[in-house]
Amino acid sequence: MLLLRDAVIREAMVDADVVTGLERMLARPVEGALELPPRITMDATGERGFLRLMPVIAYDTGYAGYKAMNYHPVHGVRYVIAMTSLETGDLVALMDADWITAFRTAATAAIAVKHLAPAETEQVTVIGSGTQARALLEASAKVIRPRKVLVHSPTPRNREQFAAELSTRLGLDIEPATDLTAAVKSADVVLSAIRAGTTPVLHADEVRDGALVCGISSVRPHHREVDTDLWAASRVVVDDLPHVRESGDGLAATERGLTSADRVKELWEVLRDPSLGRGAEEERVLFKSVGTAEQDLALAALVVQRAQQLGVGQEIEDFPAVRPIQSNLAAAAVAGAGQ
Repeated sequence: MLLLRDAVIREAMVDADVVTGLERMLARPVEGALELPPRITMDATGERGFLRLMPVIAYDTGYAGYKAMNYHPVHGVRYVIAMTSLETGDLVALMDADWITAFRTAATAAIAVKHLAPAETEQVTVIGSGTQARALLEASAKVIRPRKVLVHSPTPRNREQFAAELSTRLGLDIEPATDLTAAVKSADVVLSAIRAGTTPVLHADEVRDGALVCGISSVRPHHREVDTDLWAASRVVVDDLPHVRESGDGLAATERGLTSADRVKELWEVLRDPSLGRGAEEERVLFKSVGTAEQDLALAALVVQRAQQLGVGQEIEDFPAVRPIQSNLAAAAVAGAGQ
């Protein structure tokens, strides 16, 4: 078993082409290649946060696994991914999933930007200035090169620091914006990565015709980011419709009858059939993402492959212990199922 810590992953993936690798996997090249059950979220009593488990089997990668997320309102959030081999049942890797969580969401949104953004993208507006917002712009900059980027967050120091640091790192003209509404109205692409509250921050009358909005912040049922007026006025593409329907934005849109499968397309469908994506240039497009274990496992597979190539990580033998199948009949049944 390969143990991969956060610092090792970040160093190993610093120049990796995450967007291309993830796009290939998220296109679901094999029919029936994915089993993605609903995530499980358990709230602890006494305002002590929550535990979330996200299992998945991705047959075309050769792996099954899960991500565990532990959030504590005082001490922070931790992410762990466990990957097992479908061929042998071995625990292949146990990894810190902080970087993976940020970049799987960001890279998935960047794939959406690649396929759904208007042909001429002059200005991008980023809402938020934290880790997720940084990853979102960094990934998107690999598929579009806007003339100008505006960044807005409630804290002036944070948006100024974001602009200064990423201007240098990405080679883009990035400016802090004090007026959120004006920054959204002038954008061809809006990248929203906020700490979602209970009130939407994006509305139809603030988004120009032809713009693409990527909203990745409303995940829990009480969180809102995109108002239903924008949802109703846009072509909508999501990362996974059942999971999006569990979010605050998805619940509100469902109440208005706006989340039927014939109206909302999933990203893998657009990757297979581009005609399901953007239509006319003046059409608004909304990409709504909540993050899925499919994305986690796909990126984790790329991380493991990279780590093995570089010879990094900590090898731990015989963990966990395996309990042999005692019954010959059971063993024969398992062997038969694999044929």
